[in-house]
Amino acid sequence: MTREVDGTVDLDRYPLDRRSVTRLREVIERSQADFLVSGVTVRPEFLRPAAVTEMAADVLSDGLGDAMRFEYTVAYDRIPDSSPLKALYHWEPLRQFVSQLVGEQAYRSADELGAMTVQIHENGDVQDWHYDMSDYTVMLHIVAPERGGALEYIPLPGAFIERGGGLPMRHRHLVKMLPTVPGMLVLHAGRRSRHRVTPVQGEIPRVSVHMAFNARPGQRLNAHVRRHLFGREE
Repeated sequence: MTREVDGTVDLDRYPLDRRSVTRLREVIERSQADFLVSGVTVRPEFLRPAAVTEMAADVLSDGLGDAMRFEYTVAYDRIPDSSPLKALYHWEPLRQFVSQLVGEQAYRSADELGAMTVQIHENGDVQDWHYDMSDYTVMLHIVAPERGGALEYIPLPGAFIERGGGLPMRHRHLVKMLPTVPGMLVLHAGRRSRHRVTPVQGEIPRVSVHMAFNARPGQRLNAHVRRHLFGREE
């Protein structure tokens, strides 16, 4: 599978296949340090430019159009099995990489709908403040909008604030902003860190991929969450 992923991930820059142990150690140490401090680590140019271009074309074609998504989300079972994104999600070195960065074994979600999703935010779309259902989320940025569409988040250790809609003004000073940059990988402790996507503006949508990992194997979403996120239970 490494040969298949080699066309997707820049393995010279991020040698998750251990082709350069020294370089991999440097990447892990730097990423661990970022994640332990804030619950977020950002790895630019993780995806190869050609792969980003191909993924963007696939997502924006009729293949993952309105009929395939609920609101702005394409569920895991509606992403083609031939997609390089599914190959990457099931690539063991990626799971091991996530485990090393978070400091515990990370397991892929077992949910048939929410294990991995593609999110397509179009003009006027916004994702309000929320926590993720998975312990850790790997986000891959595919298409950047003309304006807006930034990830705003509350970094750890002060991230877990009271639940509820919106964000109290007294917490606004904690907010960090991360723009959408195609090819970037973002690892986020989304269950503990409240976050949102700012309003997207312009004709170009914001496209991102979200891969769910958990501290326990076999985790699935309940029926209520499935209905809320995907408009269906199965």
